Amino acid sequence: MPDSLVQLHVSLPYPVIVEVEHQERYWYPDDGGEVWVAGYQLVDAAGRFLGRGEVQDGLLVTHVAGAFHRPDALASALAAPGSALTLRPEPDNPHDPSAVAVDLSDGTPLGYVPREYTVDVVGWSALVVREQRRSPRDPRTGVTMLLSREPAELRVR
Repeated sequence: MPDSLVQLHVSLPYPVIVEVEHQERYWYPDDGGEVWVAGYQLVDAAGRFLGRGEVQDGLLVTHVAGAFHRPDALASALAAPGSALTLRPEPDNPHDPSAVAVDLSDGTPLGYVPREYTVDVVGWSALVVREQRRSPRDPRTGVTMLLSREPAELRVR
């Protein structure tokens, strides 16, 4: 299968190429239960899956905090793996002045960057890499995003 690219920003000439593999599977969290995950998994040059702590500098993989509170946004085609997201600082947020909102590309609120990363990712780009569901037929219950300091493209292996 030829490489395909999902482009996050088209206006800048030198995007960071992020190698990924498409994957659909059940995941069994340590706290119990069963979750269907589908989308892109980051891999190294040899095709080995990368853990969150193994991604290159300037990239971060994390969940969209609070997305389960916005089922209509999660149901949107704009929340599918490969979709661009917008990061929007919320300095007037009464709960956390360093909050960074995560919006779908049409401006619909989806959730937030987890609090421990907000200071580091202001001005970064974001892209949905995986979705979570109870089963392949159920609605999305969450999404995982790739945050990138520079414009990024996913290269599907």
